[in-house]
Parts: sequence; C-alpha cells; structure tokens
Amino acid sequence: MTSLLYNAETMSNKPNNPDELILIDRQFSLRTAWRVCRWLFLAAAISALCDWVYPKEFKQLPFGSRVAMVLAEFAALALWYFDVQRWMRGQDELQRRITQASLFFAVSASFFIFLLWTQLDDAGFFRQVFGRPFMNNTWGICSVADVFLLISGFYGFGYLYFRRRFK
Repeated sequence: MTSLLYNAETMSNKPNNPDELILIDRQFSLRTAWRVCRWLFLAAAISALCDWVYPKEFKQLPFGSRVAMVLAEFAALALWYFDVQRWMRGQDELQRRITQASLFFAVSASFFIFLLWTQLDDAGFFRQVFGRPFMNNTWGICSVADVFLLISGFYGFGYLYFRRRFK
C-alpha cells in the first residue's frame, strides 16, 4: 500500500546529492550537472550566440526569427525549471532545505546585482570608470548568459554557506 505513495524514479535510486553540482567540490559530477542543467546551458548558449557572438547578424534577421529565438531561450529556461524541480524531489529533507535556501539566495542576489548594475549603467558610472563598452552601447547585464553566470556563482557560494550553517 505504501509503495503507491512513492515515485519510482526518486525512490529506486540513492538520494540526489547537491554537492555534485558545485564545481569546486571534490564530489562534483559532470554527469549530474549535465542532467540537471542541460536546458540552462542551451538557453545560455543561444543567448551568448545572439547577444555576444553575432549581435549585428541577430538584429538583421526577420522579426519572426528573432522572436522564435527569444522564445526558444525562455522555453529552455522553463524546461530547466522542471529538471531542477525533479532533481530536488529526489533529495532528503535537509538537503532539499539547503538547496532551496541556496536557490533563493542565488536568485535574490542576482536580482539585486542586476538592478544595481542597471542603475549604475544608467547613471553613467561604467562609462566614467571604464570608458566605452566593447560591443554594445551599454555595459549592462543584457543576456540570459550573464544572468546564468550570476545565478551559478551565487548558488555555489550560497550552497557552501548554507551547508556549513546546517552542519
């Protein structure tokens, strides 16, 4: 009777270990990182190609193609959300709590940095300190790839902090 209550995918395997996603941890697993973050990597790759590598060519594409590429980025982000959700369901209670705290920290810290960066860019801080930008007219954080780097870095820092706090 109780076997009906458990999901076969999460209960037949060992619990998911969040340490396998931290790049600087010795338990890092490229296989687990790919399984959880493949859609995020695809969204970041599309964003990097459109915003960093070929920005002029992207602007010359027809309107429908540009909209399709933007929608493909955000569809990949939605699929990444479902992969993370499935991966977190396979954790034990303490690990899930640590991971949720780390994700909350990463998203809120990235949002704060994004807003701060935008306000400093609008005020002309980066032009005054660093001069003209390399590629665009702005020093702004303007792509999914930039936000991917922020969230990944803050998640790693937050996970190491919260893991130590709960020990």
